[in-house]
Amino acid sequence: MTVIGTGSYRSVQPGADAGGWYESTFVCDNCGRLNVGGTYVSSRPANTSDTTGTARYWSAYPPSDWAPAYVQGQDFPDVPEHVATPASEAHKCRSIGALMSSILMARAVIESVAKDHGITTGTLYKKIDAMHAAGLIDAFAKETAHTVRVFGNDMAHGDFTVKVDATDADGVLTFMDYILHGVYQSKAQLQRLKDSAAARAVAQNP
Repeated sequence: MTVIGTGSYRSVQPGADAGGWYESTFVCDNCGRLNVGGTYVSSRPANTSDTTGTARYWSAYPPSDWAPAYVQGQDFPDVPEHVATPASEAHKCRSIGALMSSILMARAVIESVAKDHGITTGTLYKKIDAMHAAGLIDAFAKETAHTVRVFGNDMAHGDFTVKVDATDADGVLTFMDYILHGVYQSKAQLQRLKDSAAARAVAQNP
């Protein structure tokens, strides 16, 4: 990002200098699009009256907030598209601070994993237990799946009285990723390794 011009300071209290937002316009070095970057400061930054001073400031103290927000998904190789797409969307929700949405999507992904393996009846609780009974997930993955389920249950039924924080959302997504890796990705990786080993054996013993 390259800053354009100087910055703009807006106090939290009009006419006062009790802290506020300092922001500048930036141009993306890759796509050329404009972005606004900013950070909350205790007072107007000094030595930022010209472009050079502003650039120095942002080089030393990078913006903490960007608009438009950077949306970050995840790639899930070897995971079926109808499961991988909502899993990536869960990460996108997290990247823009939509914590409850990210947890709800993660809960839905766990259910989609069960349905993808023919487990379609009963509550999510029963579906998770059925995945374990069928050998799709181990005991630890079963416990993590239930943890994701519990986090999302209240919100899935319209109960939003208890807030979640970034640590909660990050934990839920970590365990969602763990389950996807165990059910799909690790098995596909192992199969590729076996195929490679078999090919090497054939090449060494023609």
